[in-house]
Amino acid sequence: MHQGSSIIAVTLNWNGAADTVACVQALLRSAQPLRQIVVCDNASRPESWQELLGLATMLGEGRFASYANLAQALAASVRPPVVLIQTGANLGYAGGMNVGMRYAMADAGMSHCWVLNNDTEVHPDALGFLLARSETEPQPGICGATLLLHHARDRVQALGGASYQPWRARSAALGMGLQASQIPSDPSDVEARMAYVNGAAMLVRREFMERVGLMDERYFLYSEEHDWAYRGQRAGFALAWAPRAWVFHKHGATIGTASSGGSPLSLFYLYRNKLAFARRHHPWRLWTVLPMLAWEACKFALKGHSAKSKAAWRGLLAERSMRSYTP
Repeated sequence: MHQGSSIIAVTLNWNGAADTVACVQALLRSAQPLRQIVVCDNASRPESWQELLGLATMLGEGRFASYANLAQALAASVRPPVVLIQTGANLGYAGGMNVGMRYAMADAGMSHCWVLNNDTEVHPDALGFLLARSETEPQPGICGATLLLHHARDRVQALGGASYQPWRARSAALGMGLQASQIPSDPSDVEARMAYVNGAAMLVRREFMERVGLMDERYFLYSEEHDWAYRGQRAGFALAWAPRAWVFHKHGATIGTASSGGSPLSLFYLYRNKLAFARRHHPWRLWTVLPMLAWEACKFALKGHSAKSKAAWRGLLAERSMRSYTP
């Protein structure tokens, strides 16, 4: 138990209520008490919303509240252990999570926000290990967990986050494929290679959110956590990883983040945002990034995946709409 830390967990639902309910149930078993659990819903189908409302029955009277929007939630006089907030539209990952984080930051007692994918289930001891790592010096702005595959719990998806090659705009999950027995106990080498913390599980200090701001919603899907971490590093915040903080991720590697796969829609956002991030933060690298991304888009067609090739090219061309970014 870590005294003086008050954590609010935030997760986001979009037509995945069964996963979200399981995520909440796992959070309720945390050995380190949570101040509150906030579930945001990105305008899911009615049946998914109704399934989320079933949390009221599961939790019992006075332990759950649902709100039609953020303003209604902020105006409420009480803060029960679990809160459901409708965002009003599909705002993407960053937009939906930001709604929950704005609600969390309105609580002056909150010291950290635990940002979690709804398809994760946390180990009961995970938060304690995250806090222990977050309280070492220099205090990190974001601390990542060890992500293990839900269906193969001895297999690593990522040790905290990913490395990044700016000359080709490519990320690589740290430690992917390792056995759980191979996880290093010393985080220093992993942290030295970490460009960002995987968005599936991020423990974020309040000071980080106050000074850096929240995630940039213009990304919508992919690269938002990378951009967030990079802005934080420029502001002087470190990134960290807690080896023994285990979080089980149901879908393994995030859909569409590899150049070999993903739906056309996911590839559109992936390639648009790869280029947007590079232009924003590494503009001097565009002379290598542009041909590398163009070649990757062409390779889909060469392998017979014309729809994926077109989606990647549409994403690269659509990046023009995001050039209003300012560092």
